Order: sequence, then C-alpha cells, then structure tokens
Amino acid sequence: MIGPIGITLRQAEDHFDFIMDLTESQHVCWKIVRPDGKSAMMVPVNEIPPVADEIQQQAEEFRKKFLEENAT
Repeated sequence: MIGPIGITLRQAEDHFDFIMDLTESQHVCWKIVRPDGKSAMMVPVNEIPPVADEIQQQAEEFRKKFLEENAT
C-alpha cells in the first residue's frame, strides 16, 4: 500500500476519477484535508467474494455427517 498522500479537498474534487483509479489499481491511500483542517482517508478495500450457496450447503452437510459419525 502506498501513502497516505496528502491532498486538499479541492484537489480531490478536481481529480476524483484519477485518484480513485490510483486507489484501486495501485493501492494508494489518500489523506484528504478540508479547508477547516479536518481530514478523511480514501483507502483501497480488499473485497472478498461471498461463498456460493452450493459450497455452503456442502460444508454444512459434511459437518453434520462428521458430527454424526464421531458422536461417541
């Protein structure tokens, strides 16, 4: 991850598409500072795709079978 790189709110507004592309493709973090001195971060988020229903069902069936076979 790169950054955080400090920019003003105005710069973020003027170049939003560009900084969003860098955030996504190059994992760049941005510290965006407002005129009143307060700031916020723009950071990349790693998305984890949800587990398919079929796989969840198979895992649940395996768990039940395993518990039944090992219930002693």
